[in-house]
Amino acid sequence: MICTSDALVAISDKILSSIDELNKVEYNKKGRKYKFVNNHFQRVREEEKHLIICPENVSAKMGVILSYHILKSINGGAILEEFPELCLSIIGVANQLETNKWYEEENSSVVNYKNSKFDPLVSKDEALVYFKGVTDDHVRKGLDIMVCSKLNFLHTDHHIGIKLDSHYIKHYVNQHFGPEALNNPDVLIALKSFVHWGNIKGILYRLDIPNVNISDELRSNFAKFPDPPTDLKDGVYDRYPSGTSQYSLIRKAIDILGDYKYSKLIPYPTGPLFDLDWIFHICNDIENDPIRYHLRSTKKSLCTDPINLNELTQEHSTQIKSLLALISLVFNIFENTGGEFLLQNSKIPKLDDELIAKHQKYYHELCDVKDKIKEYELKDWDANDIVLRLHKNDSSIFNSVMEMRLKYIDNYE
Repeated sequence: MICTSDALVAISDKILSSIDELNKVEYNKKGRKYKFVNNHFQRVREEEKHLIICPENVSAKMGVILSYHILKSINGGAILEEFPELCLSIIGVANQLETNKWYEEENSSVVNYKNSKFDPLVSKDEALVYFKGVTDDHVRKGLDIMVCSKLNFLHTDHHIGIKLDSHYIKHYVNQHFGPEALNNPDVLIALKSFVHWGNIKGILYRLDIPNVNISDELRSNFAKFPDPPTDLKDGVYDRYPSGTSQYSLIRKAIDILGDYKYSKLIPYPTGPLFDLDWIFHICNDIENDPIRYHLRSTKKSLCTDPINLNELTQEHSTQIKSLLALISLVFNIFENTGGEFLLQNSKIPKLDDELIAKHQKYYHELCDVKDKIKEYELKDWDANDIVLRLHKNDSSIFNSVMEMRLKYIDNYE
């Protein structure tokens, strides 16, 4: 009769064996393929574009061989001849990713050689010869593009879009590989594969983004990662993280209104629906800890205490609608506010009969102020003199915004 301990060992072995078998499990849903990776199913994208590595034997240069193989498969390998500097940069970085363990582990874009579905060694000799042309400068240029893509992921949730149109990627591709690379379809295909190979958390950490959820091992690996260019580090705060555009929009619009030359004359509604403290508080938190607010912070474990954006939006839904309505009314009624371009944003409601009906009293108050301003403008009065003439001690946009700026003054230093 088998003893309890032996039975437990046998069951454990069976469970481990089952988990190992799951690595081979795939299923299709709506034309998309999914594979069991890192204890859950993830979408598999273009397997022939995956970087195959062999971390157990980095001297085999599997990353070099496979990255060359991928480039060779693009349009018959024309890119290898047409854009050799780009290709050498991609291959050089692939080698560094494998050697230093800078590769992405949390998706299926990087695959261990033992799990690969085809043999990339058919390109081995060609790849190793081509690799001899790689210099430190090639690696530097390739890493710049890799960092740009992670910065783009922070801001847009995409590494690269349907074309090379993000500011930093466009700038660095043009600078390193020439303007002809910007609109070349082969370059786009190559980069769309390449940029997914680098570890998101590690590179965001090297961009000095605070509170990235990074293990001690990954932090140690990325200690050898070259310091990103200053403009890319500064670029972290150029835009709010993906998923927070409505907060950025409201904050930008409110700041523009606060600086408007007639802001002291424009009445500001009272009551909780138009309270500004919550939006300034959230924006202050986003600016100081952007990773918590990223759209995929929870799914990708980018930080330890991510914000649930759905819950945040639900909590402030009525206030969001009220402030967007106010923004629309003021920008549409008053002239030359400096915020007219924001009206193109679909989040800001159109000035129509429905909006006016919902805020009829406030709409007429704004129109009365505009008419009084116009009366003095027709007399060629200066804006400052008009403000002095018409200013009252009532609540104004200027006062409301300045109160918040004083409270969150660190954001304006």
